[in-house]
Amino acid sequence: MAQTTIAKPQTFSPAYNPLKFQIDSTNKSKSGFRYIFDVYAAGTATKIAEYKVLPTYGTGYGEEDLSKLLQNQVSWDLDTELTSNYGAPNSFYAYDVKVGEEYVYEVAYTSSLTDASGSVQINVTNSFAAGDQVIITQADGGVANPQLEGLHTVVSATGSAFVVNVNWSTITSATIDGSVSYADKRKTITRDITLFEDYGVFNGAFRWLDWTTYDKLDYKLNTPTALWLTNQPTADFYCTLGQDLYLNLLNPKGSDRVIFENSNGDVFYKSVGTLNDIIQVPVGPNNYGILVGTGDLIDNTVEWYEFFFSNGATLPQQDSVKYRIYLDRRVLISEYHVLFLDRMGSWSSFAFQLKSYERGEVTREIYNQDVAGYVNASDQWVYKTEEFGFKTFNTNVTKRIDLNTNWMTQNMATYFEELVTSPQTFLKIVTYVTTEDGIPLIDEDGCPIHIPESTAYQPCIVDNNAYEMLNQRNKNLMRHSITVRLANQDNVNG
Repeated sequence: MAQTTIAKPQTFSPAYNPLKFQIDSTNKSKSGFRYIFDVYAAGTATKIAEYKVLPTYGTGYGEEDLSKLLQNQVSWDLDTELTSNYGAPNSFYAYDVKVGEEYVYEVAYTSSLTDASGSVQINVTNSFAAGDQVIITQADGGVANPQLEGLHTVVSATGSAFVVNVNWSTITSATIDGSVSYADKRKTITRDITLFEDYGVFNGAFRWLDWTTYDKLDYKLNTPTALWLTNQPTADFYCTLGQDLYLNLLNPKGSDRVIFENSNGDVFYKSVGTLNDIIQVPVGPNNYGILVGTGDLIDNTVEWYEFFFSNGATLPQQDSVKYRIYLDRRVLISEYHVLFLDRMGSWSSFAFQLKSYERGEVTREIYNQDVAGYVNASDQWVYKTEEFGFKTFNTNVTKRIDLNTNWMTQNMATYFEELVTSPQTFLKIVTYVTTEDGIPLIDEDGCPIHIPESTAYQPCIVDNNAYEMLNQRNKNLMRHSITVRLANQDNVNG
């Protein structure tokens, strides 16, 4: 038997795009043939799935798409309390695929039949044993030897021949070819013929038009054009000073650094290193953490900063593209941030600086109960007016917040689609310092002073089911509005 690999995915692929394996076999025309795809956690004997696949019509190839299976093996990583880099083990899964096959056990004989003490002996290599029930099919359909055609019992067997319960005297032609199989159609199973080892998927999903040009080498960090695992724009991306960004990259597993440079020409870095296949690095204006360098990455004179990966051999050697962040210092009316999982598994965010509106929605269950009442001194049944007839229970409060961005660039407007469609979003709620009377602080010119007092991330759901793809060709000034619903209900006592 022999198998040939027709197609396979790249060894590092997005889990939410097709992951098709195609195999051809020289045995595909045999009765009851199936390809067997065994999927294991990489380098282990832990089997996570087994598929028995019919040959496809026309080609006879064994084809299996493992994307649905492997999507369940990846999720996401996020720790909003950390500003140093950390591994992202849930964003990556390594696996092996071992392809075998099965088919109905059948031996074909071409040697002449012989006499074995009055019974018929068939001379062919076999695995039969005395007592086995077998079905014999002759090339002429049993015309010459009708007693040999059909179901019989093996009387005795060796590795090279076996005897069946048919009298030799019934044989009229000993040279007719035939084939023999078990009566119960048991199969020959051979596993692990073709091996695909050390394959991996990450929590990513490419658009329909983009996936056909996907190349894993684009994410190998050894060239100034190499990409991080994010779709965040490399240019024209604005962030407020309070925004957080947690971006993933494929781990080269060396003595590596992320380099930061600002518009003043200052250079900083922080070391990154972990045994995980993917690293998550905080790089936002609010969460880049402690950097090695002189001065501050962000001060009142800095207009932008950018970051990129370096293998640390010669600083600041550039081993990835540069991601530039422009600092958005426009006056805030309110400030909410929505942190979202983008299509490549990283966490980016958008700020909502214009007016926001908070609304509550109450859900409750009601039943009508009997009013107990009482008998008064005049032997009359009456009731107290404060007694309940309708009774409420299981009361919950859900809050929705209408948010509005400031004017944004074309790159940001395009990327905003990934926030609206993201399956995982968090709302960052910032509380600012106020006076003792709860009045916002203002400066001597009457402008509000925003001094953060506390921040908190809450899971939320973006309620928008439709959105507009903004384009500067149609609209010079672009901004977006969304409504988010907090993902947890507030319980009410009672």
